[in-house]
Amino acid sequence: MVGLTMAATIASSLQAALSGAGQVRLKPIEQVQCYDFIACSHWKTRASNSAESLHQCENLSVSMNLAEFRAPKNSLRRDGQSVKSYASPRAGPVGNGVSASSSKDTAILWFKHDLRLDDHPGVAAASAYKRVLPVYIFDPYVCAGWSKELLESLCDAVSDLRKELRLLGSDLIVLTARTEHVLSRLAQKIGATSIITEEEVESTWQRTVHSVLESLEKEEPSSISETKLELDQWSAPLYDTPESASIPDNYQAFQRIGLRTLAPLPSPAKFPGLPEGLTDTGSLPDFKEFTESVEAIRRKNPWWETLKAAQSQPGESLLPQASNPSSSKNGVSSAEYSPFKSVLKWRDEYILEGPQASLLKKQGLDVEEEEVIGEYFIKGGATGALNVLQGYLRFLEPTNRDDYKAVYEHIWEMEKKPGASFRKLFASSLALGTISRRRVIFEALQYERDRNGGRLSPFGFSTFTVGNAVGDVKAMEWFDLLQRKSELQASEKGFHVSAWRWKGYHIQYSAMGNEDGPAVLLVHGFGAFWEHYRDNLRGLANKGYRVYALTLIGFGRSEKPNMTYTELVWAELVRDFIVEVVKQPVVLAGNSIGGFTTTVVAGLWPSLVSSLVLLNTAGKVIPDYKGLTYQKPGESSPIAKPLSKLLLFYLQSSSDKLLTRCYPKQPSRVDKWLLEEVKRGVSFCG
Repeated sequence: MVGLTMAATIASSLQAALSGAGQVRLKPIEQVQCYDFIACSHWKTRASNSAESLHQCENLSVSMNLAEFRAPKNSLRRDGQSVKSYASPRAGPVGNGVSASSSKDTAILWFKHDLRLDDHPGVAAASAYKRVLPVYIFDPYVCAGWSKELLESLCDAVSDLRKELRLLGSDLIVLTARTEHVLSRLAQKIGATSIITEEEVESTWQRTVHSVLESLEKEEPSSISETKLELDQWSAPLYDTPESASIPDNYQAFQRIGLRTLAPLPSPAKFPGLPEGLTDTGSLPDFKEFTESVEAIRRKNPWWETLKAAQSQPGESLLPQASNPSSSKNGVSSAEYSPFKSVLKWRDEYILEGPQASLLKKQGLDVEEEEVIGEYFIKGGATGALNVLQGYLRFLEPTNRDDYKAVYEHIWEMEKKPGASFRKLFASSLALGTISRRRVIFEALQYERDRNGGRLSPFGFSTFTVGNAVGDVKAMEWFDLLQRKSELQASEKGFHVSAWRWKGYHIQYSAMGNEDGPAVLLVHGFGAFWEHYRDNLRGLANKGYRVYALTLIGFGRSEKPNMTYTELVWAELVRDFIVEVVKQPVVLAGNSIGGFTTTVVAGLWPSLVSSLVLLNTAGKVIPDYKGLTYQKPGESSPIAKPLSKLLLFYLQSSSDKLLTRCYPKQPSRVDKWLLEEVKRGVSFCG
């Protein structure tokens, strides 16, 4: 931990450089038929009108034969802390653990990134009302940081959700507007007494919900209903777990608790009709027009063109130019110079050479190595996601189905990094909530039982795809639980901890200070986390700066996915954080390996860095500068994993001595909290 003294040092450096800112839960499901949808990466154009009208459809209920599952505990609750004026005494639980009362009349079911009916606690809660208005809002401000591929998946998922609701005699009201501007007015118009929506972990969505809460506080009761409007939030926990504050910080300790995983909720067999008087349900916006409106929002930031240009330049494609300055004669730009321009696009993982390719090369045969480029998304929304999951789990089985064969081809490509296929294939489905984590676990374990005579083998999973799915989903759930606990712990110390999704991965950071002040981004060293700068945050904030400190992927309480970690992975994470979170050039300060990372960022994307502060940096920066060099990671050695475990064991057992050496003048800084937090992060890696 660098103390306030270092904060003053950084502050003085910055001055010189600059002289020339929830609550909820629920349930389970059954076996669902597969449909013919495949993984795809092309957008299908839809001709539709961009509408802000709200409205209705006929009520025709269709019953389905669904297996019954035991529901977990009640997971819906009022937001009585954020909007105290809206809180009312809760009614007792009924049915599936959903609170109900005789006054339940009309509710709005606000979909965000939970675009499914399967395993949806909000849908179960809405079923207790007489009339329900399902709503999705295409908000350009919310989507301003989304990729084109994710926006394509969004339109596909919303279309599928609307189709499923229409089969139940309801409909999905589709709006294109600012969420906080239309949601409260819509509730007023139909006399809704409740808005049902998902509890959020990610900071962007938390801000959206908060803006809606603020707009609701300003509204008077509807003339149709005299009852104050309430915001009910839900979540779908994977585990039957106690409150976040009581869970262990250590992943191994958490696993030893042996918490029961909860079954998914079944899709509804029927659903309440729409409120009377609605005549138009709206239509999906024209994709081109909507992306243009998103781009218009981005352009309101005076730094957007600079940020956009930097983010569009993959670090690897810039390295040949950076490592050979003489090649830029006659003003040729790095993008023009790069011989990889047509193939080197941003990739969130660096793919290792597959074992089969290695064998062929050793035999002297030519192999054309394919690369996984860009993002994949699954067509068909929730229906397609479930179908692709069935195909994914059955990867080792022969099949005559063309859709499964297409899935298999994608898996072969993505498994060049062993174990990476699930997150890459289902990235958009998990981001949009077209499939739930509980559904993934349920289907994976059911498949295992089917293969093993109705039992789970004590020797592990029978296919690597099942292991990938179960392991990745449990890790995602763990980091969400840890985020909620981190928020409570940080608030007790006067900090606010936020979660940011980078390429689908959970990244933790903290921010404080003057929103109008110069932006500063602090990057920690090896084995550390954002709390490394906890005193510097306060010191710099008190001097008028807007200060951010993030935890790099693979460290602290940020996610530790199965990927190849390189200097470019961390550098591109820092770059994207500047573009998507800070949204303007920053003063960049880094310690140890964080110093090396920030140097790479400043070297490759100098337009994002107003000045650079290095604190005991790693790497040979000056003297003997010879330019940036980068070597792609090679194939993993068989002894790499045992050696890494040995190293982790050494770090765990020797962390107190190693940390004391880092604080020769203030050994008291190596307190119990620091030791436990460092060991906690290392234990998860092991």
